[in-house]
Amino acid sequence: MMRFAAAVVVGAACLLLAACGDGPMGQAEGASAAPADAPAAVGPDYGGDFDLVGTEPFWSGRIREDGLLLDRMDGGAVALPNPGVRIDGEEGVWDAEQPGEAGGAGHRLVFRLTPQPCSDGMSDRVFSHAAEVWLDGATLKGCAGRVEELEKQRRP
Repeated sequence: MMRFAAAVVVGAACLLLAACGDGPMGQAEGASAAPADAPAAVGPDYGGDFDLVGTEPFWSGRIREDGLLLDRMDGGAVALPNPGVRIDGEEGVWDAEQPGEAGGAGHRLVFRLTPQPCSDGMSDRVFSHAAEVWLDGATLKGCAGRVEELEKQRRP
């Protein structure tokens, strides 16, 4: 009788496990990972256009869907295609490279935006992000903000 009871318990356990499905933690295959009313995971939003600015030396930058632009008063402008943003923790990183023509030197341009209030020290504008720019090994620091937010503020 004990063997029969043990067999019934083992059989019932197997049926219960089989009914749970093949997915992790009993999730049935094809089922959604979270209930429909569960809050969606939200990460940093780096969609849209950003303007960047820095002083000492003066420079400006733009992030647009079709390209990245860095304009240095003392070094000219560099424009590269926008490779898209990579999220690194809370930071947004755009890392673009362009090989040089006919064996000449190319450019590597990296924009890194960190969400934190930032002041350019020259105007009353408040920027939503600190900015670091790397161009061919040189580093520039400044501020950045979404174009629509900056347009609402008084210009210097």
